[in-house]
Amino acid sequence: MTESSKTILKPHQRIVELDALRALAAINLLLFHLSYVYAVKYGFVSPLGWEWPFGKYGVEMFFILSGFVNSMSLMRRGKPVDFVAARMIRIVPVFLMVIVANLWITRQMPLSHEPLGAEQFLANLTLLPRVLGYECVDPVMWTLQVEMMFYITLVVLFKIGALRRYFIGWGTLCVLSLVACPLLDAYASEYGSARWFSVLSSLRLLMLLDFVPLFAIGFLLYMIKTGTGKKWQNMLGILIACGVFHSIDHGKHNPVATVLIVALVTLCAYGKMPLLRIRPLIYISTISYALYLCHNNLGCILMYRLNHSGIPSNISFLMAVAFSFSLAIIVTNRIEQPITNGLRKLWTRYRTKSDSETVPATAS
Repeated sequence: MTESSKTILKPHQRIVELDALRALAAINLLLFHLSYVYAVKYGFVSPLGWEWPFGKYGVEMFFILSGFVNSMSLMRRGKPVDFVAARMIRIVPVFLMVIVANLWITRQMPLSHEPLGAEQFLANLTLLPRVLGYECVDPVMWTLQVEMMFYITLVVLFKIGALRRYFIGWGTLCVLSLVACPLLDAYASEYGSARWFSVLSSLRLLMLLDFVPLFAIGFLLYMIKTGTGKKWQNMLGILIACGVFHSIDHGKHNPVATVLIVALVTLCAYGKMPLLRIRPLIYISTISYALYLCHNNLGCILMYRLNHSGIPSNISFLMAVAFSFSLAIIVTNRIEQPITNGLRKLWTRYRTKSDSETVPATAS
């Protein structure tokens, strides 16, 4: 890959279709966890009669989307500290509340066979439990850990200038993915308990080597959108990133689905999907984070109790879905938004004060 010489990035207004994609990803995960995963892990009293086993494609789309949107956010702000603060204000408060709530949630059926211990609880508070060798309190939260590491990766690349020479930055990470992931997978059965293998596996998680190609695709789509670099080089970079992802993926994702997802994100980025601008999807995008955090463990508990009290499986499923959406609306409006708005005001006040103190010092 060659390096781009054109690095001036143009800011963009919020793209409504990308919000709609976030909503679709959240709905996809909800259907996946409350139908397919629940049936596999716990089982319905009577067969549901259908399932939605496509959760992995919602995750794939979300990571590509995140690569686009968060690159846009960082480049538009131009200051990593403001980008990180915005992400932490958005993510951390509600996340910590949900982790604390799981001290009670994980003691309910059908989750009670894996109660939350003190060490696992503390590890989850860091948002990086898997890096520390512990499982997520809620299995769905593994994607949030990946997302957090992407923020760190993005900021590091920005600080060292690797987002200006982005083919070198992302290209290096993709090469590491292509080499390290297959090697570690090949030696897992033989050396899985070795100390050095655990260290390398933690580094693999920290450096996002399994998912770097997806974030790189999103970043390169943003470069195309802003007219940065040569379009053919960016498109070639996307093709190579897709190839790297599927070469380390062990056939878990269909390449055709990846092509369709990239095409869908691209069309939405250019505002070519007006069908997605419907109000319900846009509204769901505003509650998508709370829906993501609250649907799985609580939904499973409610569905289990309803189903085992004699309520048919499909009705139990629909009631769990309705409960998840209702809870997400309450958490978003009554908890998340007030806290987020308050913290944003405090951060703006702090930054304004900090900038006002810096200017006179510089002038003198």
